[in-house]
Amino acid sequence: MVERISFLGKEWTIDNKDLVFTDATLNQFFEKIGGIIDYVGAAHANSMRYSSACELAYKKTFIEKFKLQKDAGKSDKTAELYAEGEQECIDAKEVCITAKYYKDRLYAHLQALNAAREDGHNRGHMLRKEMDRLNIDYAERS
Repeated sequence: MVERISFLGKEWTIDNKDLVFTDATLNQFFEKIGGIIDYVGAAHANSMRYSSACELAYKKTFIEKFKLQKDAGKSDKTAELYAEGEQECIDAKEVCITAKYYKDRLYAHLQALNAAREDGHNRGHMLRKEMDRLNIDYAERS
């Protein structure tokens, strides 16, 4: 499954096929996995920056709306409730939720890539052991 994530004017692509390898494709997997991890890691770092910027924008909008409500004579709790109910605050919060999803999704894919790389290393080790065993058996029969 290919998923495209867009933020900060860039589109990032993550593909579950990057996690797949077989005994026959193990070398190609290792040739590309480092670059893919770097790509997704950069996307994750940018998503963290984007998420922080969204949180800051939300807080700024909330404070502006809160001050307006306080200036109108409302109590702290009432001003907070009215400010949170303002459409601008709701929209900013929705952007924050989306940014957090992007950050979490990219992190999860990065973890999956690292796990696949570890699995690849383990499979390669087992293949080498199998080959050594086959070579010993062949030498004994000859």
